[in-house]
Amino acid sequence: MPPSFKRKWTSSRAPITPHTSGPRGRGLSSRAPSDSSRPSQTPIPSSARQLRTPFATDTKPETDCLMGVSDDDFDDHVIVAVDMKDYSTVGCAYYSAEEEKMYLLGDTRSGGLETIETLLLQIKPTVVLTPPRVDLDVQNQNHNLAQEDVSSAYLPYQIDVRPTSEFNYSNAESKLLGLDISSSHEECFRFLVPQTGLHGPEEVNPEEMGFTLQGGRLLRISSSIDMENPVTIGCAGAILQYFHRRRSSALTSPGGGIEYRVRALQMFNIQDTMWINNNTFTSLQIIQPESHPNMFNQGPGRNSASGKEGLSVYGLFRRFAYTPQGKAKLRQTFFRPSLDLNIIRERHDFIGVFSRPENLAALDKMTKALKHVKNLRLVMINLRKGVSTGSGKITGFKTTVWASLLAFAFYSIDIQDALQEVSGAEILVLRTKVALRVFEAAQLYRVGRMIQEIVDIDNSEEQGRTVVKQGIDRELDRIKDRYDGLNSLLKHVALDIAATIPEVLDLDVNVIYFPQLGFNITIPLDDNGVALYSGVDNEWELMFIAEDWGYYKDYRMREMDKKLGDIYGLICDKEIEIVYGLAQRILRYENLLVDASDICGEIDNLLALTQGASFYRLTRPRMVQDNIIKIKGGRHMLQEIAVPSYVPNSTFLAGGNVNTNSNDASTSDHNPSMLILTGPNYSGKSVYMKQVALIVFLAQIGSFVPADSAELGITDKILTKINTQESVSKIQSTFMNDLQQISRCLKELTSRSLVIIDEFGKGTNESDGIGLACGILEYLLDLETASKIIAATHFHEIFENDFLALRPRLQLGHMEVRVDEKVQQVEDQVTYLYNFRSGRSNKSFGTICAAINGIDSVIVSRANKIACLLARGENILAACAVLSPGEMKELEQAPRHKESLARRFLELDFSQGDSDHNAKALFEGLFKVSGQ
Repeated sequence: MPPSFKRKWTSSRAPITPHTSGPRGRGLSSRAPSDSSRPSQTPIPSSARQLRTPFATDTKPETDCLMGVSDDDFDDHVIVAVDMKDYSTVGCAYYSAEEEKMYLLGDTRSGGLETIETLLLQIKPTVVLTPPRVDLDVQNQNHNLAQEDVSSAYLPYQIDVRPTSEFNYSNAESKLLGLDISSSHEECFRFLVPQTGLHGPEEVNPEEMGFTLQGGRLLRISSSIDMENPVTIGCAGAILQYFHRRRSSALTSPGGGIEYRVRALQMFNIQDTMWINNNTFTSLQIIQPESHPNMFNQGPGRNSASGKEGLSVYGLFRRFAYTPQGKAKLRQTFFRPSLDLNIIRERHDFIGVFSRPENLAALDKMTKALKHVKNLRLVMINLRKGVSTGSGKITGFKTTVWASLLAFAFYSIDIQDALQEVSGAEILVLRTKVALRVFEAAQLYRVGRMIQEIVDIDNSEEQGRTVVKQGIDRELDRIKDRYDGLNSLLKHVALDIAATIPEVLDLDVNVIYFPQLGFNITIPLDDNGVALYSGVDNEWELMFIAEDWGYYKDYRMREMDKKLGDIYGLICDKEIEIVYGLAQRILRYENLLVDASDICGEIDNLLALTQGASFYRLTRPRMVQDNIIKIKGGRHMLQEIAVPSYVPNSTFLAGGNVNTNSNDASTSDHNPSMLILTGPNYSGKSVYMKQVALIVFLAQIGSFVPADSAELGITDKILTKINTQESVSKIQSTFMNDLQQISRCLKELTSRSLVIIDEFGKGTNESDGIGLACGILEYLLDLETASKIIAATHFHEIFENDFLALRPRLQLGHMEVRVDEKVQQVEDQVTYLYNFRSGRSNKSFGTICAAINGIDSVIVSRANKIACLLARGENILAACAVLSPGEMKELEQAPRHKESLARRFLELDFSQGDSDHNAKALFEGLFKVSGQ
């Protein structure tokens, strides 16, 4: 049953367009639309909200924070901090006392309270820290249903609402840098940066005054966790602040307290969801937000209006989503690729069924209907706002509420009919178990009929308020008839008043009605702002002046005010009363409407993937349990639409345990787990690597993939070292950023991870880069449980010198090019074929790439000569000391005395004591010669 509210009627009317009338036909009359006034909310009675757990406040002692859990059970303590910003970005960190380790979740965009609920169910905390902006009451009610002891009065964890300042990113960063989590080998190195004066004394290195250790600590922390997650980092700071409060309370308690210690930091991901960090989303162009071109839409906002989607994979599918909830669900799907084979196959089944030719009519019918569907969660919020206000008064409703509800009731029935017309839909879980159960046509028809019978949608939109149709209430109809007859009445009254005014004045006299202000006589003003007439002996009372008109009242105006009253206000009050009753009846169907709206969002999400699959020629992948990636004719979706023609390529990788005799493709050591790409620049290596990652990603969000065929196992993480995002706010070099990315990849990978490494090591000395790249590749190959790795490098020395031994798990490949050295123009000597071929290529054709990009031919020619010398192993210094033909010619034409002077200079021995005197004499002679 809906909550009951007190019926206290009020109205708010504004003088927008009043009734007017003039004596000479100059007056106009029109009905005044009302301003229903946007109501303020009143909280739902406390009885409707059963708060199952007491909230801790700052006034409570910290010893109460564990809800009676004794220190003997300290090893079972799990402290969780959750936060949510911009209504959708969720951050979470938790500390396990048993492991003495803190886990951090990457910021989850397009999340919400349901994401927080999932995290709490998975982590099973004892204490939950949250800022006031996160309301966990609804989640507490849902969580209560999941408990075996439904009679329990408390949750299994304590909710501690903390000030928002404790979740501040800057404060959290400082606290994390103060943790002592260095390993033994890290203590051998210290990284010092100049002190800015903003660091505390504990951060300054006493042995190196003027320098601080904070930069080195930041680098060390960044190698374990991703510091580019501000919401999650703030949560970690809240947990550390909680530890500080516990220690402070322990100092004042006689029995001491619990000692918390953080020995390690580690990232974690939501269960059954693929792990992808922000760097991977950007590198693969899965999500690519751009600044909004309209300056008025820039800046933070609830609906992320500050940006627009750029060229991205998500942007390719977003155009096919039509409902607000469908677009939100699609974005959430892209942020949360699934690890559940059943969920993935259900989505593939849906796309497969709706892609059939016989279902195109049903697909078209559903998409047309979805274009008219709004998010009813927001509509029901607006409906409740109209029902209840903070002052206990009932006011009007937003006019879009009724139009949205009526359209939803009509078009959702069309969606249900279309679902029943789909051929082969009996295998779809969404249709058989959810949609047809939620879309109750009789109930939806009843909702639509109630609205259609009472609300005049057209007049409501025209007048900006909810207008009730004729025939609903006799008293309302009588008042409206009286209101409609005001034009004639005001005209007669205006004529009577005009007859009392001297004709010599020749004035335009009108009688006008304003809501709340009543009836008034309007008289024009002269140049001095004085009314041209104000009655006999000032019997008219001036009410106000506006726009060169004076508004007066006389006994006739007051008599009409008394007898007719505020007629427009009476209409508004009566209509609000009727619409309020309608709203209460509609709210009885709130759960049905909201559930149906959510299903429409899910259907819209899947239909967007379906239409994208058809438009971009995507193929259903075969999802298997084996840990493999087997792609034939794979394509890169973004690159394909940017070029006239695209060359597809195949891929095969297998991860898993190599120490087995199994014939399973996912575990056999006869299948490669690592592919290393070599070869020229511009040949398509990076595009090839990204296309493999995108195919895996698309398959696990439930989409079809751009390939001729694909057989894929579940990949739990996609880790990349592709693009390095630089910023002046980071006191780090490009190579340091590369090292942090690769460090996180090595710490987070599993046997089912896919790792993409593009030219690691190029940002430092060549020898160091080769050594690091070779060491990392060797480490990955020696892992007992192999991940799936694709790497690209231009370090040919790794293979020329056998630094990396060939083995069955390692596959070498390159992108094919055709070279014609007979062509004169350097930039035309290489033709890129973009075909993947097995084997190694030992040429990068860097000079040809330089020529293609407009580098001067003289520079390119010189570079080619030096490259040839290096390839032959010749002495570069000796070769560079050889004079060029031009320099030889200048030397031959030089005067003999200059040659003599040069020879004397070369004969000088600066190791002798008198060399300074000889050199001085020589230079004086040189200046004399130069002056001749």
